[in-house]
Amino acid sequence: MLRSADIDFNKVISSKPISKDKNFLVYLLKNETGACRLGVSIPKTKIKNATERNKLKRAIRHQLLELEKAPLDIVIVYRGTANKYDAKLISNSLQFHKDNIIKTTEKDWKTSE
Repeated sequence: MLRSADIDFNKVISSKPISKDKNFLVYLLKNETGACRLGVSIPKTKIKNATERNKLKRAIRHQLLELEKAPLDIVIVYRGTANKYDAKLISNSLQFHKDNIIKTTEKDWKTSE
């Protein structure tokens, strides 16, 4: 299970985003805990309804579930789009970001160890 406890949003967000598109900004830092910690920020100004925000958070957690063993701190910030929440669009966007996270960790961190 991806954990969101004890993640320092400011520390992770102070780094530059590793991946971005019109829906999300993704920030990433290596951590020393040995497990993936995920932070999700969805502003009320973008999605007013709490159930819709929670639905989106669940979709994000589900999409990134295979990264749970990686020692990473990930913060995903929802940027919002003009159209209403579209599951297919969000899923494709999250897959794009997950691939970027995997590429970044393999390229930058595997070689430095």
